[in-house]
Amino acid sequence: MTEVERFEHSLRSFVPPQAFDVHAHLYSNDECLPSFPLLGKPGEVVVGFDAYLRHTNQWMGELTPRSGLFFAVPKKDLRVSPANRVIYDELSREPNSRGLLLVTPLDDPATVQSQVLEEGWAGFKVYHVFADRNDTFNAEIGEFLPEWVWEIADSLGQVIMLHVVRNRAIADPANMEYIRSRCQRYPHARLILAHAARGFCGYHTVEGIESLRGLENVYFDTSAICEAAPFEAILRTFGPTRLMFGTDFPVSEIVGRCVSVGDGFHWLNDRETNKQTSQFAEPVRVGVESLLALRQACHTSRLNDRDIERIFSVNARQLLKLDQSYPSTNQETYLRAKELIPGGTQLLSKRPEMYAPDRWPAYYREARGCEVIDLDERRFTDFTTVGIGSCLLGYADPDVTDAVVRRVQMGSMCTLNSPEEYDLAQTLIELHPWSGQVRYCRTGGEAMAMAVRIARAATRRDCLAFCGYHGWSDWYLSANLNGPASSESQDRLKGHLLSGLNAAGVPEGLYSTALPFGYNRIDELQQHVKKMGGQLAAVVMEPTRSTDPAPGFLEDVRQICDDCGAVLVFDEITTGWRMHLGGVHLKFGVHPDIAVFAKALGNGHPMGAVLGRPEFMQAAQESFISSTYWTEGVGPTAALTAIQKMRTIDVPSHVSRIGNRFRTLWKELGQEYGIATDATGHPALLQVMFSHPDAAALGTLFTTRMLDHGFLTGAGFYPTLAHNDRHLATYFTAASEVFHELSEAIARNDIRDRLKSPVRHTGFQRLN
Repeated sequence: MTEVERFEHSLRSFVPPQAFDVHAHLYSNDECLPSFPLLGKPGEVVVGFDAYLRHTNQWMGELTPRSGLFFAVPKKDLRVSPANRVIYDELSREPNSRGLLLVTPLDDPATVQSQVLEEGWAGFKVYHVFADRNDTFNAEIGEFLPEWVWEIADSLGQVIMLHVVRNRAIADPANMEYIRSRCQRYPHARLILAHAARGFCGYHTVEGIESLRGLENVYFDTSAICEAAPFEAILRTFGPTRLMFGTDFPVSEIVGRCVSVGDGFHWLNDRETNKQTSQFAEPVRVGVESLLALRQACHTSRLNDRDIERIFSVNARQLLKLDQSYPSTNQETYLRAKELIPGGTQLLSKRPEMYAPDRWPAYYREARGCEVIDLDERRFTDFTTVGIGSCLLGYADPDVTDAVVRRVQMGSMCTLNSPEEYDLAQTLIELHPWSGQVRYCRTGGEAMAMAVRIARAATRRDCLAFCGYHGWSDWYLSANLNGPASSESQDRLKGHLLSGLNAAGVPEGLYSTALPFGYNRIDELQQHVKKMGGQLAAVVMEPTRSTDPAPGFLEDVRQICDDCGAVLVFDEITTGWRMHLGGVHLKFGVHPDIAVFAKALGNGHPMGAVLGRPEFMQAAQESFISSTYWTEGVGPTAALTAIQKMRTIDVPSHVSRIGNRFRTLWKELGQEYGIATDATGHPALLQVMFSHPDAAALGTLFTTRMLDHGFLTGAGFYPTLAHNDRHLATYFTAASEVFHELSEAIARNDIRDRLKSPVRHTGFQRLN
């Protein structure tokens, strides 16, 4: 099969049109490396843009990129200035392409910066051959990438393309540390790690990629990599938004491929292939081999056409600011959704109206760690409740994701039961020795419905006393029923997290079957017990939400339940795992009869568990409690893996430290600008607020301005394992600038005039 035939057969349907080549060389023939093939027409001095098109067209045909990012050939004795001039001259006729200025440690920073600004370079290309040593392949990055290059790139928001060296590429500890430290120190510089972080030995990228997780300004190109493994590692860690197609022209024209061998790599060429003693087909160009490897990686990573288009074009164009058009996909989609979906979203807490109406990005495309990419390709760092408290380890935790993908690929649903639900039951009961049995569901709301049903079935009683927020079920909303003799609307749930919840559709017969009491108000609970007499089935409450229990409060609740025969149900849907491994009730030393978990239990994968003493849990068999999708395997798999990780990492200590630091910085910022602020609640469950007569408008203005800085923020912040000090630093740098405007708005009394959009909702409201 010829190269053209191979491309037609295997790659034509994979490569999208209008590709952008982010890694290609143009050069004079007298400056080319000995390993380069002789290209260009006879007598042609410069292998320029036309030669690039002509040769690449031989195997890509009409899919040949018509634009790209070009730079000179790095060579030890290269005359750098003339080499850069070749690029400048060639690209002066190509407005859709960009060039990188080849620089060395001996260049004058002021001269380089002037040249970049005057000639319009997109950034810099550095290379190890310019290090001041003989064995440059063992040079540390700082030997050939001077600090002033970082400083210029950071100040101008430009690109640095880096070919890492040393034997193990990014698996080398010195390279890991250097890249992390510089990317964090210079957040506005954009680092492209060439050749998939020099993944010629794929094991190096696979091993080292985790060291780069969380960096927001590191990118990778695909150039000349002929194996799928390094691409797969990048896609698994960063998704399709950081990988960019590159040919490495003219290396792409070499016949052969690079292969991993042990802890290194070897370049095969057509001279090394003995066709008489092997069954190998005719060797093909490196460019073809690289595309075949990329196609395999995209298939393994289950990328769709839009993802692939990002790799071949969109990522590079956005990085180089060639495409700055952001259609309002989010807003348009949400407007249509409100016509198709009652309330616009499935969860009240995810309504854009709860944050910044007409401005909040309603939909996400990707979410990793604490980084979110919306439908308009904008990047945000999430300082809200991070999946409404469900992603304690951060979005798409790699360990949980790997376990879930394995389960999905092996089958997530079957006529038989998944063994993970048995393993999870053992794990949960081991962590909660007071319990003995567990039933599963997939959401917090249905978990609470199950727990209440079990309590009522076990006691043969109907009435409930509760404290706090417990979901959407009839039993809970019945507290807001008006009653047969009342014509006034009731809001007995006010003060229990959400106010204004309408009990429409809840049977009137449930009136007065569920009565709320205040947290730390044991007297109110005692009054309910006296009123309900022997009909109290359960006391339902969170062990804590925003404040610690008063001394003896939880113990008194426990004693009341023991005395009257009611079931004590602790709702740990929000607090569970976040404040203490296994649930905050273990920290307080008061054990319920039933504990309910969801949210963080599956770290973003639907999973709920009702855990309890056998004498109560057995009642689940006396009532019909059953659902098909409570038996799928993904939920228990995610929960098992999340718990295993939380048993090895002290997550509560980390989120407590981040939350406490956030609270301190938030209050200090308010003091600096004379704005009354507060951050209440436990450090793992912060509520962030302004103390101002028009607090809702002020909060909305803050949220909209922080969106412009790349942050999602609202009325609460739930820290995760993915948040770190660097995120806090960048958040409060942006927040300081916004607070300056807020102080002006307060002084001039024009908060709402600056908004130019509605004020956010602060409770349940019907959408028009």
